[in-house]
Amino acid sequence: MVTQAQKDQVLQYIHSLQKNGFTFRDVVRFLDLDSDDRRNLQHFLDELDSEGIIHRIKKGRYILPSRENLVSGVLSCHRDGYGFLVLDDRTLFKEDLFIPGRNMGEALHGDRVLVRVERKKPPERRSFGRRRVRSDEKKERFEGTVVRVLERKHPTVVGRFHEHTRFPYIIPLDARMIYDIRIPFQSTKGAKDGQIVVAAITLPPGRNQIPQGKVTEILGSPEDPGIEYKIVEHKFGLPVEFSPEALAEAEATPDRVTKEDRSHREDFRNEIAVTIDGETARDFDDAVSLKKMPSDNYLLGVHIADVSHYVREGTAIDAEAYERGTSVYFPDRAIPMLPQKLSNGICSLKPGVDRLVLSALMEIDGKGKIIDFRFVQGVLRSRERMTYTAVAEILSGEDSKEKDRYAELAPLFETMQELCLILSKKRYRRGAVDFDLPEADIQLDRSGKVISILPAERNIAHRIIEEFMLQANECVAGWLSSSGGPALYRIHEEPDPVKVDEFAEFASALGYKLERHDGQYRPRDFQKFISQMERKPEQKFLTYLMLRSFMQARYSETNEGHFGLAAAEYTHFTSPIRRYPDLLVHRLLKESLKKSSPEWSEMISERMPEIATHTSSRERVAAEAEREIEKIKKVQFMKDKVGEEFEAIVFSVTRQGFFVELLDHYVEGFVPLSTLVDDFYIYKERTHSFLGERHRRRFQLGTKVLVRLDSADIDTARLSFSVV
Repeated sequence: MVTQAQKDQVLQYIHSLQKNGFTFRDVVRFLDLDSDDRRNLQHFLDELDSEGIIHRIKKGRYILPSRENLVSGVLSCHRDGYGFLVLDDRTLFKEDLFIPGRNMGEALHGDRVLVRVERKKPPERRSFGRRRVRSDEKKERFEGTVVRVLERKHPTVVGRFHEHTRFPYIIPLDARMIYDIRIPFQSTKGAKDGQIVVAAITLPPGRNQIPQGKVTEILGSPEDPGIEYKIVEHKFGLPVEFSPEALAEAEATPDRVTKEDRSHREDFRNEIAVTIDGETARDFDDAVSLKKMPSDNYLLGVHIADVSHYVREGTAIDAEAYERGTSVYFPDRAIPMLPQKLSNGICSLKPGVDRLVLSALMEIDGKGKIIDFRFVQGVLRSRERMTYTAVAEILSGEDSKEKDRYAELAPLFETMQELCLILSKKRYRRGAVDFDLPEADIQLDRSGKVISILPAERNIAHRIIEEFMLQANECVAGWLSSSGGPALYRIHEEPDPVKVDEFAEFASALGYKLERHDGQYRPRDFQKFISQMERKPEQKFLTYLMLRSFMQARYSETNEGHFGLAAAEYTHFTSPIRRYPDLLVHRLLKESLKKSSPEWSEMISERMPEIATHTSSRERVAAEAEREIEKIKKVQFMKDKVGEEFEAIVFSVTRQGFFVELLDHYVEGFVPLSTLVDDFYIYKERTHSFLGERHRRRFQLGTKVLVRLDSADIDTARLSFSVV
C-alpha cells in the first residue's frame, strides 16, 4: 500500500526534477518499494495523469507539464475567501499568484500546494454594501487553481467551539482559515459552547465538502487568564515543555565552571568586561571589553557564552534546541531554546562568577578598519550586569545616581561610545541601510493586564552593543569564508527590482526620489532615500513599505552577502543561548580553528542546506507568534475604549480600506472602506490612496485623521475604526 506520506514524497520528487521527464522505475527506486506496492503506485500515477499534474506519453514513461503552467508554493489565504500563492520559484512570476475562492480545492492557509496557472484576468470591480468603488488599476493578473496539497502546515486548528442541534462546529480563530470545521457529536471531547479548543482535521475541505475534525484538547474559556498564550503556542506549534531526556541532561550539567573546564583556555577574568542588556533580561549571551592601545587603536573583545561546550552534538538537548530553532519572546514570558538550567544558569554570563566563553578579539583603527583579530576559547568573569538605560544615563553628560554608582566604569563606556560612532560611520560610508523602526514596548502590571503601549526606547547603549555585535559577526563570517570549510551565513539577497520599481513610483508620487544606478538598486540608494525622510511624519510608514519590497533575510550554506548591511560576508555568532544558528557557528568556528577531520566537514556540509532551511523557517514561525501575542495584547488594552475617539495617522492603504496608527498609543487598526459614507471614493493605485469624487477629500500615507474605535475583537486580534 502506498501511504499518504509516500504520495507526498512522489509529488515533491516530481516537482523537484530538473529534467522534463521520468519513468515508473525512477519513482520505484526513489521510494524503494516492494513489488506488492508497485501496483498501488501505478494507480496513483494514473490519478496524477488524469488531473494533468503529469502526462503519460508511453507505458512507464511520463513528462511534466510546462513549468509555466504548473507551479508550487505556500498558500496565503484572505479572510474573504480568496488567496495568493507565494511561489517557491520566483523566476517564473515576479508577483504572488492570485487564487480565487472557487479554485482553493482542499487547500488551507499555509499549505504548500501545486497550482495550475490558467489565465490572465483583470481585477473585477468590488462592491461594498450598496456602494461601488472604482479602481484606476488596469494591470492583469495570472489566476491559479490548486490541484494538489503537497504539505499540510496546520494538522490542527485552534478555534471557538459552538454547540448545535444538528452538528457542533468550530470557528477558527485565524480568519485566514476560511472554513468552519464541523465536529461529529462523538468527537467533541465534552467541549462546551464558547470554549477555545484544538481540533485535528479529519476530512479536508472540497468544492462540495465541508471540512470535519475532532477535538483533541480543550484550552479553556476566552476569559481565562493567559489563554492567549495557550492559543498562540498551539496555533504555531511551539513546544513549551522539554523532553524528560533533555531535562535530565540539563540537570546533570555542573552549576559552576570546573578546574578541568578552565584548563587550556585563555584567562579573561581580570579583564573589565560587562554585559549590557534590557532590564528584564535573564540570559546573558554576550559581554564586551574595550581598551585603547598605545597605537591609539582599539582592542575590542566580544565574549560570547560558550554554549557548545555544554550542548554537544547528538545529545537530547541539542536535538530539542535544533527542533525549536530559536527562543520565542513574549511581553512577560519566553519559550527558551535551552532548559533554564543552561540558559539562565551555567551558560549565562552573570557578574562575579566564572563562565566559559568563545571570544572575538579585534584590533580596530580610528576609521573602523580591523587591523588584526583572533578567536579564542576563554574563561571570563563579568564585572557588572549593566542595562541600556543605566549606560545611557552615564553617557548623557548629566549628573545621575547611575553615574555615581558606576564611576569606575564611566571611562570604559565613554570609550565604547567613541568606537561605536567610528564603526557606525564606517558602515554608513559603505552604504549600509539603517532602518531603525521602533518596536512596541508593552507594559503590564503584576496581574498581566496591559497598562501602556509605547514605542520601545533606543538609546546610545543599544547602538554600542549593536555595532560591536555586527563587527564580531562579520569577522567570524569572513574567517569561515576564507577557511574554505563549511559555513552557515546570514544572507540578505538583493531586492526584486520589479517590486522596488513599484515602490519607487509610489514614493515619487509623494515627492521622494529613489534612484538606481546602471539598472540596479544599491544599498547606498536606499540609504539616501531614507535620509530624505528624516523627521518627516511619513518616515516610519514609507520605511515600512520600502521593507516590503526587500527580500527576507535568511540562513544559507552559500554566501550571497547581506544587502541591507552592505556586507560581503555575514553570520550570526553572538546569541547561542537563544538561536541555534549561532550555536552551530560556534561549532564551525572551533572546528576551523583546530582544522577538523575531512569526515566531519563532509558530514556537516551535507546537512547544512537542511539546517539553513529549518532554522530560517523556525525563525519566521517565532516572529509570527511574537507578533500575534503583541496584536492580542493591543486588543486587550483597547477593549474598554470602544466608542472613544483618537487622533491617528494613515500608514497603509488597500482596496478594502486603510490602516491607521494612533498618535497617543503605539496601536494600529483598520478603517474599512464601507465606513466612508460621506462621499464616493475612488481607489488610486499609483498613490495608494482614496479620493472623494465630490469633496476631493484624500486618504493617503501620512494623512492625519480623527477616528472612533468601533470594535476590539480578541478572537481575531483586530481593531476596527471609522473616521469621525
